[in-house]
Amino acid sequence: MARIVPRQLKLVHTSDVHLESDTFGSGPRGDRFRNAVRRAFAEVIDVANRNGADLLLIVGDLFDSNRISDEAFHFAMNQIARARMPVVMIPGNHDAHDERSIYAAVSPALLPANLHLILNPNGTLVEFPDLAARVWGRALVEHSPEYRPLSGLPEPLPHFWNIGLAHGLFTEAETNRSSPITAAEIAASGYDYIALGHVHIFGDVSQGSTRAFYCGTPAPLYAGSEGGWVLEATCIPGQLVQVRRVAIGDAVLSADVFTG
Repeated sequence: MARIVPRQLKLVHTSDVHLESDTFGSGPRGDRFRNAVRRAFAEVIDVANRNGADLLLIVGDLFDSNRISDEAFHFAMNQIARARMPVVMIPGNHDAHDERSIYAAVSPALLPANLHLILNPNGTLVEFPDLAARVWGRALVEHSPEYRPLSGLPEPLPHFWNIGLAHGLFTEAETNRSSPITAAEIAASGYDYIALGHVHIFGDVSQGSTRAFYCGTPAPLYAGSEGGWVLEATCIPGQLVQVRRVAIGDAVLSADVFTG
Protein backbone atom coordinates (compact mmCIF):
# COMPACT_ATOMS: atom_id res chain seq x y z
CA MET A 1 0.00 0.00 0.00
CA ALA A 2 1.07 3.61 -0.55
CA ARG A 3 2.64 5.46 2.37
CA ILE A 4 0.58 8.01 4.26
CA VAL A 5 1.21 11.49 2.86
CA PRO A 6 -0.47 14.79 3.73
CA ARG A 7 -2.75 15.23 0.74
CA GLN A 8 -4.36 13.72 -2.33
CA LEU A 9 -2.67 14.34 -5.68
CA LYS A 10 -4.07 14.19 -9.21
CA LEU A 11 -1.82 13.63 -12.23
CA VAL A 12 -2.55 13.77 -15.94
CA HIS A 13 -0.07 11.62 -17.89
CA THR A 14 0.53 11.87 -21.62
CA SER A 15 3.28 10.90 -24.06
CA ASP A 16 4.00 10.20 -27.73
CA VAL A 17 2.08 13.12 -29.16
CA HIS A 18 4.51 13.23 -32.14
CA LEU A 19 3.74 16.76 -33.21
CA GLU A 20 4.97 17.77 -36.68
CA SER A 21 5.74 14.33 -38.09
CA ASP A 22 7.69 14.27 -41.36
CA THR A 23 5.35 11.52 -42.52
CA PHE A 24 2.46 13.98 -42.84
CA GLY A 25 3.85 15.34 -46.08
CA SER A 26 2.78 18.64 -47.58
CA GLY A 27 -0.41 19.97 -49.08
CA PRO A 28 -3.99 19.76 -47.76
CA ARG A 29 -3.72 16.12 -46.63
CA GLY A 30 -0.58 16.83 -44.63
CA ASP A 31 -2.17 19.91 -43.09
CA ARG A 32 -5.18 17.85 -41.97
CA PHE A 33 -3.00 15.31 -40.17
CA ARG A 34 -0.78 18.00 -38.66
CA ASN A 35 -3.76 19.98 -37.39
CA ALA A 36 -5.44 16.86 -36.00
CA VAL A 37 -2.40 16.09 -33.85
CA ARG A 38 -2.17 19.70 -32.73
CA ARG A 39 -5.84 19.61 -31.71
CA ALA A 40 -5.21 16.40 -29.76
CA PHE A 41 -2.41 18.04 -27.79
CA ALA A 42 -4.52 21.12 -27.14
CA GLU A 43 -7.22 18.80 -25.78
CA VAL A 44 -4.68 17.21 -23.42
CA ILE A 45 -4.18 20.65 -21.87
CA ASP A 46 -7.96 21.18 -21.75
CA VAL A 47 -8.47 17.84 -19.97
CA ALA A 48 -5.78 18.64 -17.39
CA ASN A 49 -7.35 22.04 -16.71
CA ARG A 50 -10.93 20.79 -16.70
CA ASN A 51 -10.19 17.87 -14.39
CA GLY A 52 -8.20 19.92 -11.90
CA ALA A 53 -4.87 18.14 -12.28
CA ASP A 54 -2.12 19.08 -9.85
CA LEU A 55 0.62 18.05 -12.29
CA LEU A 56 0.79 17.31 -16.02
CA LEU A 57 3.44 14.77 -17.07
CA ILE A 58 4.70 14.64 -20.68
CA VAL A 59 6.81 11.51 -20.99
CA GLY A 60 8.76 11.95 -24.21
CA ASP A 61 8.16 12.34 -27.95
CA LEU A 62 6.13 15.50 -27.73
CA PHE A 63 7.70 16.18 -31.12
CA ASP A 64 8.21 13.58 -33.81
CA SER A 65 11.75 14.80 -34.47
CA ASN A 66 14.11 17.69 -33.79
CA ARG A 67 13.44 18.98 -37.31
CA ILE A 68 10.55 21.31 -36.58
CA SER A 69 9.85 24.94 -37.31
CA ASP A 70 10.02 27.75 -34.78
CA GLU A 71 6.28 28.21 -35.30
CA ALA A 72 5.60 24.58 -34.36
CA PHE A 73 7.78 24.83 -31.26
CA HIS A 74 6.03 28.02 -30.15
CA PHE A 75 2.65 26.37 -30.72
CA ALA A 76 3.57 23.57 -28.31
CA MET A 77 5.01 25.93 -25.71
CA ASN A 78 1.95 28.19 -25.91
CA GLN A 79 -0.28 25.19 -25.27
CA ILE A 80 1.82 24.16 -22.26
CA ALA A 81 1.60 27.73 -20.96
CA ARG A 82 -2.20 27.34 -20.91
CA ALA A 83 -1.94 24.58 -18.32
CA ARG A 84 -3.02 25.79 -14.91
CA MET A 85 -0.57 23.47 -13.14
CA PRO A 86 3.14 22.64 -13.28
CA VAL A 87 4.18 20.53 -16.27
CA VAL A 88 7.12 18.11 -16.09
CA MET A 89 8.51 16.90 -19.42
CA ILE A 90 11.34 14.67 -20.64
CA PRO A 91 12.58 14.10 -24.21
CA GLY A 92 11.95 10.73 -25.87
CA ASN A 93 13.72 8.83 -28.62
CA HIS A 94 12.15 10.94 -31.38
CA ASP A 95 12.97 14.32 -29.82
CA ALA A 96 16.14 13.10 -28.08
CA HIS A 97 18.42 15.59 -26.36
CA ASP A 98 21.43 14.90 -28.58
CA GLU A 99 23.63 17.19 -30.70
CA ARG A 100 20.60 18.06 -32.86
CA SER A 101 18.29 18.71 -29.91
CA ILE A 102 15.71 21.38 -30.44
CA TYR A 103 15.74 22.03 -26.71
CA ALA A 104 19.47 22.89 -26.61
CA ALA A 105 18.98 25.90 -28.88
CA VAL A 106 16.14 27.41 -26.87
CA SER A 107 16.75 30.00 -24.20
CA PRO A 108 15.17 29.00 -20.87
CA ALA A 109 13.64 32.47 -20.80
CA LEU A 110 11.46 31.48 -23.78
CA LEU A 111 10.00 28.43 -22.05
CA PRO A 112 6.68 28.65 -20.19
CA ALA A 113 7.05 29.50 -16.52
CA ASN A 114 5.08 26.38 -15.54
CA LEU A 115 7.30 23.99 -17.54
CA HIS A 116 9.95 21.86 -15.81
CA LEU A 117 11.89 20.51 -18.80
CA ILE A 118 14.34 17.81 -17.71
CA LEU A 119 17.42 17.85 -19.94
CA ASN A 120 20.01 16.24 -17.66
CA PRO A 121 20.96 12.80 -19.06
CA ASN A 122 21.83 11.68 -15.53
CA GLY A 123 18.42 12.64 -14.21
CA THR A 124 16.81 15.52 -12.34
CA LEU A 125 14.55 15.46 -9.30
CA VAL A 126 11.88 18.17 -9.25
CA GLU A 127 10.27 18.77 -5.88
CA PHE A 128 6.84 20.28 -5.25
CA PRO A 129 6.66 20.71 -1.47
CA ASP A 130 3.18 22.24 -1.56
CA LEU A 131 1.93 19.10 -3.33
CA ALA A 132 4.00 16.71 -1.19
CA ALA A 133 5.35 15.38 -4.50
CA ARG A 134 8.74 14.57 -6.01
CA VAL A 135 9.08 13.89 -9.75
CA TRP A 136 12.22 12.36 -11.28
CA GLY A 137 13.19 11.77 -14.89
CA ARG A 138 16.23 11.73 -17.16
CA ALA A 139 16.77 13.02 -20.68
CA LEU A 140 17.15 10.44 -23.42
CA VAL A 141 20.26 11.21 -25.47
CA GLU A 142 20.72 7.99 -27.45
CA HIS A 143 18.07 5.30 -27.91
CA SER A 144 20.29 2.26 -27.34
CA PRO A 145 20.50 -0.84 -25.13
CA GLU A 146 22.95 1.01 -22.90
CA TYR A 147 20.43 3.70 -22.04
CA ARG A 148 18.42 2.70 -18.97
CA PRO A 149 15.50 5.08 -18.39
CA LEU A 150 15.29 4.25 -14.67
CA SER A 151 19.03 4.24 -13.97
CA GLY A 152 19.90 6.67 -11.19
CA LEU A 153 16.40 6.79 -9.76
CA PRO A 154 16.70 8.36 -6.27
CA GLU A 155 15.46 6.54 -3.21
CA PRO A 156 11.83 7.36 -2.38
CA LEU A 157 11.11 9.61 0.56
CA PRO A 158 8.36 8.95 3.09
CA HIS A 159 5.55 11.47 3.40
CA PHE A 160 5.92 12.42 -0.28
CA TRP A 161 4.38 11.09 -3.45
CA ASN A 162 7.33 9.64 -5.36
CA ILE A 163 6.81 9.77 -9.14
CA GLY A 164 9.13 8.67 -11.95
CA LEU A 165 9.10 9.42 -15.68
CA ALA A 166 10.64 6.86 -18.06
CA HIS A 167 10.59 6.68 -21.87
CA GLY A 168 11.46 3.20 -23.07
CA LEU A 169 10.38 -0.40 -23.58
CA PHE A 170 9.08 -2.49 -20.71
CA THR A 171 10.47 -6.01 -20.49
CA GLU A 172 10.02 -8.76 -17.92
CA ALA A 173 13.77 -9.50 -17.93
CA GLU A 174 17.06 -8.18 -19.30
CA THR A 175 17.12 -7.64 -23.06
CA ASN A 176 19.23 -6.23 -25.88
CA ARG A 177 16.39 -3.94 -26.96
CA SER A 178 16.97 -0.18 -26.74
CA SER A 179 15.97 1.82 -23.65
CA PRO A 180 14.83 -1.18 -21.56
CA ILE A 181 12.71 -0.80 -18.43
CA THR A 182 12.58 -4.05 -16.49
CA ALA A 183 9.97 -5.38 -14.12
CA ALA A 184 12.68 -5.72 -11.47
CA GLU A 185 13.60 -2.03 -11.78
CA ILE A 186 9.99 -0.96 -11.32
CA ALA A 187 9.50 -3.30 -8.36
CA ALA A 188 12.71 -2.14 -6.68
CA SER A 189 11.94 1.56 -7.09
CA GLY A 190 9.52 1.79 -4.19
CA TYR A 191 7.82 4.63 -6.07
CA ASP A 192 4.11 5.32 -6.02
CA TYR A 193 3.71 5.93 -9.76
CA ILE A 194 5.97 5.53 -12.79
CA ALA A 195 4.68 7.29 -15.89
CA LEU A 196 5.89 5.54 -19.02
CA GLY A 197 6.21 6.62 -22.64
CA HIS A 198 7.26 5.04 -25.96
CA VAL A 199 4.47 2.51 -26.48
CA HIS A 200 1.47 3.98 -28.30
CA ILE A 201 -1.21 1.91 -26.58
CA PHE A 202 -2.38 1.66 -23.00
CA GLY A 203 -0.44 -0.78 -20.83
CA ASP A 204 -0.42 -1.65 -17.14
CA VAL A 205 3.01 -2.95 -16.09
CA SER A 206 2.63 -2.29 -12.36
CA GLN A 207 4.82 -4.28 -10.00
CA GLY A 208 3.65 -4.78 -6.43
CA SER A 209 2.66 -1.47 -4.87
CA THR A 210 4.39 0.55 -7.60
CA ARG A 211 1.87 1.54 -10.24
CA ALA A 212 3.43 1.83 -13.70
CA PHE A 213 1.48 2.60 -16.87
CA TYR A 214 1.84 3.43 -20.53
CA CYS A 215 -0.78 6.08 -21.26
CA GLY A 216 -0.84 5.53 -25.04
CA THR A 217 -0.96 8.40 -27.50
CA PRO A 218 -3.58 11.16 -27.50
CA ALA A 219 -3.53 11.21 -31.33
CA PRO A 220 -5.76 8.43 -32.73
CA LEU A 221 -3.99 8.31 -36.10
CA TYR A 222 -0.90 6.79 -34.47
CA ALA A 223 -2.59 3.81 -32.83
CA GLY A 224 -5.93 3.21 -34.58
CA SER A 225 -8.77 2.44 -32.21
CA GLU A 226 -6.31 2.34 -29.29
CA GLY A 227 -5.28 5.97 -29.74
CA GLY A 228 -6.85 9.14 -28.41
CA TRP A 229 -6.31 8.77 -24.66
CA VAL A 230 -4.47 10.18 -21.68
CA LEU A 231 -4.31 8.78 -18.17
CA GLU A 232 -5.52 10.40 -15.00
CA ALA A 233 -3.77 9.04 -11.91
CA THR A 234 -5.12 9.86 -8.48
CA CYS A 235 -2.80 9.42 -5.52
CA ILE A 236 -4.93 8.85 -2.40
CA PRO A 237 -3.27 8.57 1.02
CA GLY A 238 -3.24 4.99 2.26
CA GLN A 239 -4.26 3.48 -1.09
CA LEU A 240 -2.67 2.30 -4.30
CA VAL A 241 -2.69 4.96 -7.01
CA GLN A 242 -5.93 4.77 -9.00
CA VAL A 243 -5.76 5.21 -12.77
CA ARG A 244 -8.39 5.83 -15.41
CA ARG A 245 -8.24 6.52 -19.11
CA VAL A 246 -9.60 9.81 -20.40
CA ALA A 247 -10.72 10.04 -24.03
CA ILE A 248 -9.25 12.81 -26.17
CA GLY A 249 -11.50 14.38 -28.76
CA ASP A 250 -14.74 14.40 -26.81
CA ALA A 251 -13.20 14.37 -23.31
CA VAL A 252 -15.54 11.56 -22.20
CA LEU A 253 -14.21 9.59 -19.25
CA SER A 254 -14.07 5.92 -20.06
CA ALA A 255 -15.73 3.38 -17.81
CA ASP A 256 -12.43 1.52 -17.41
CA VAL A 257 -11.06 2.17 -13.94
CA PHE A 258 -7.88 0.33 -12.93
CA THR A 259 -7.59 0.11 -9.15
CA GLY A 260 -5.38 -2.99 -9.01
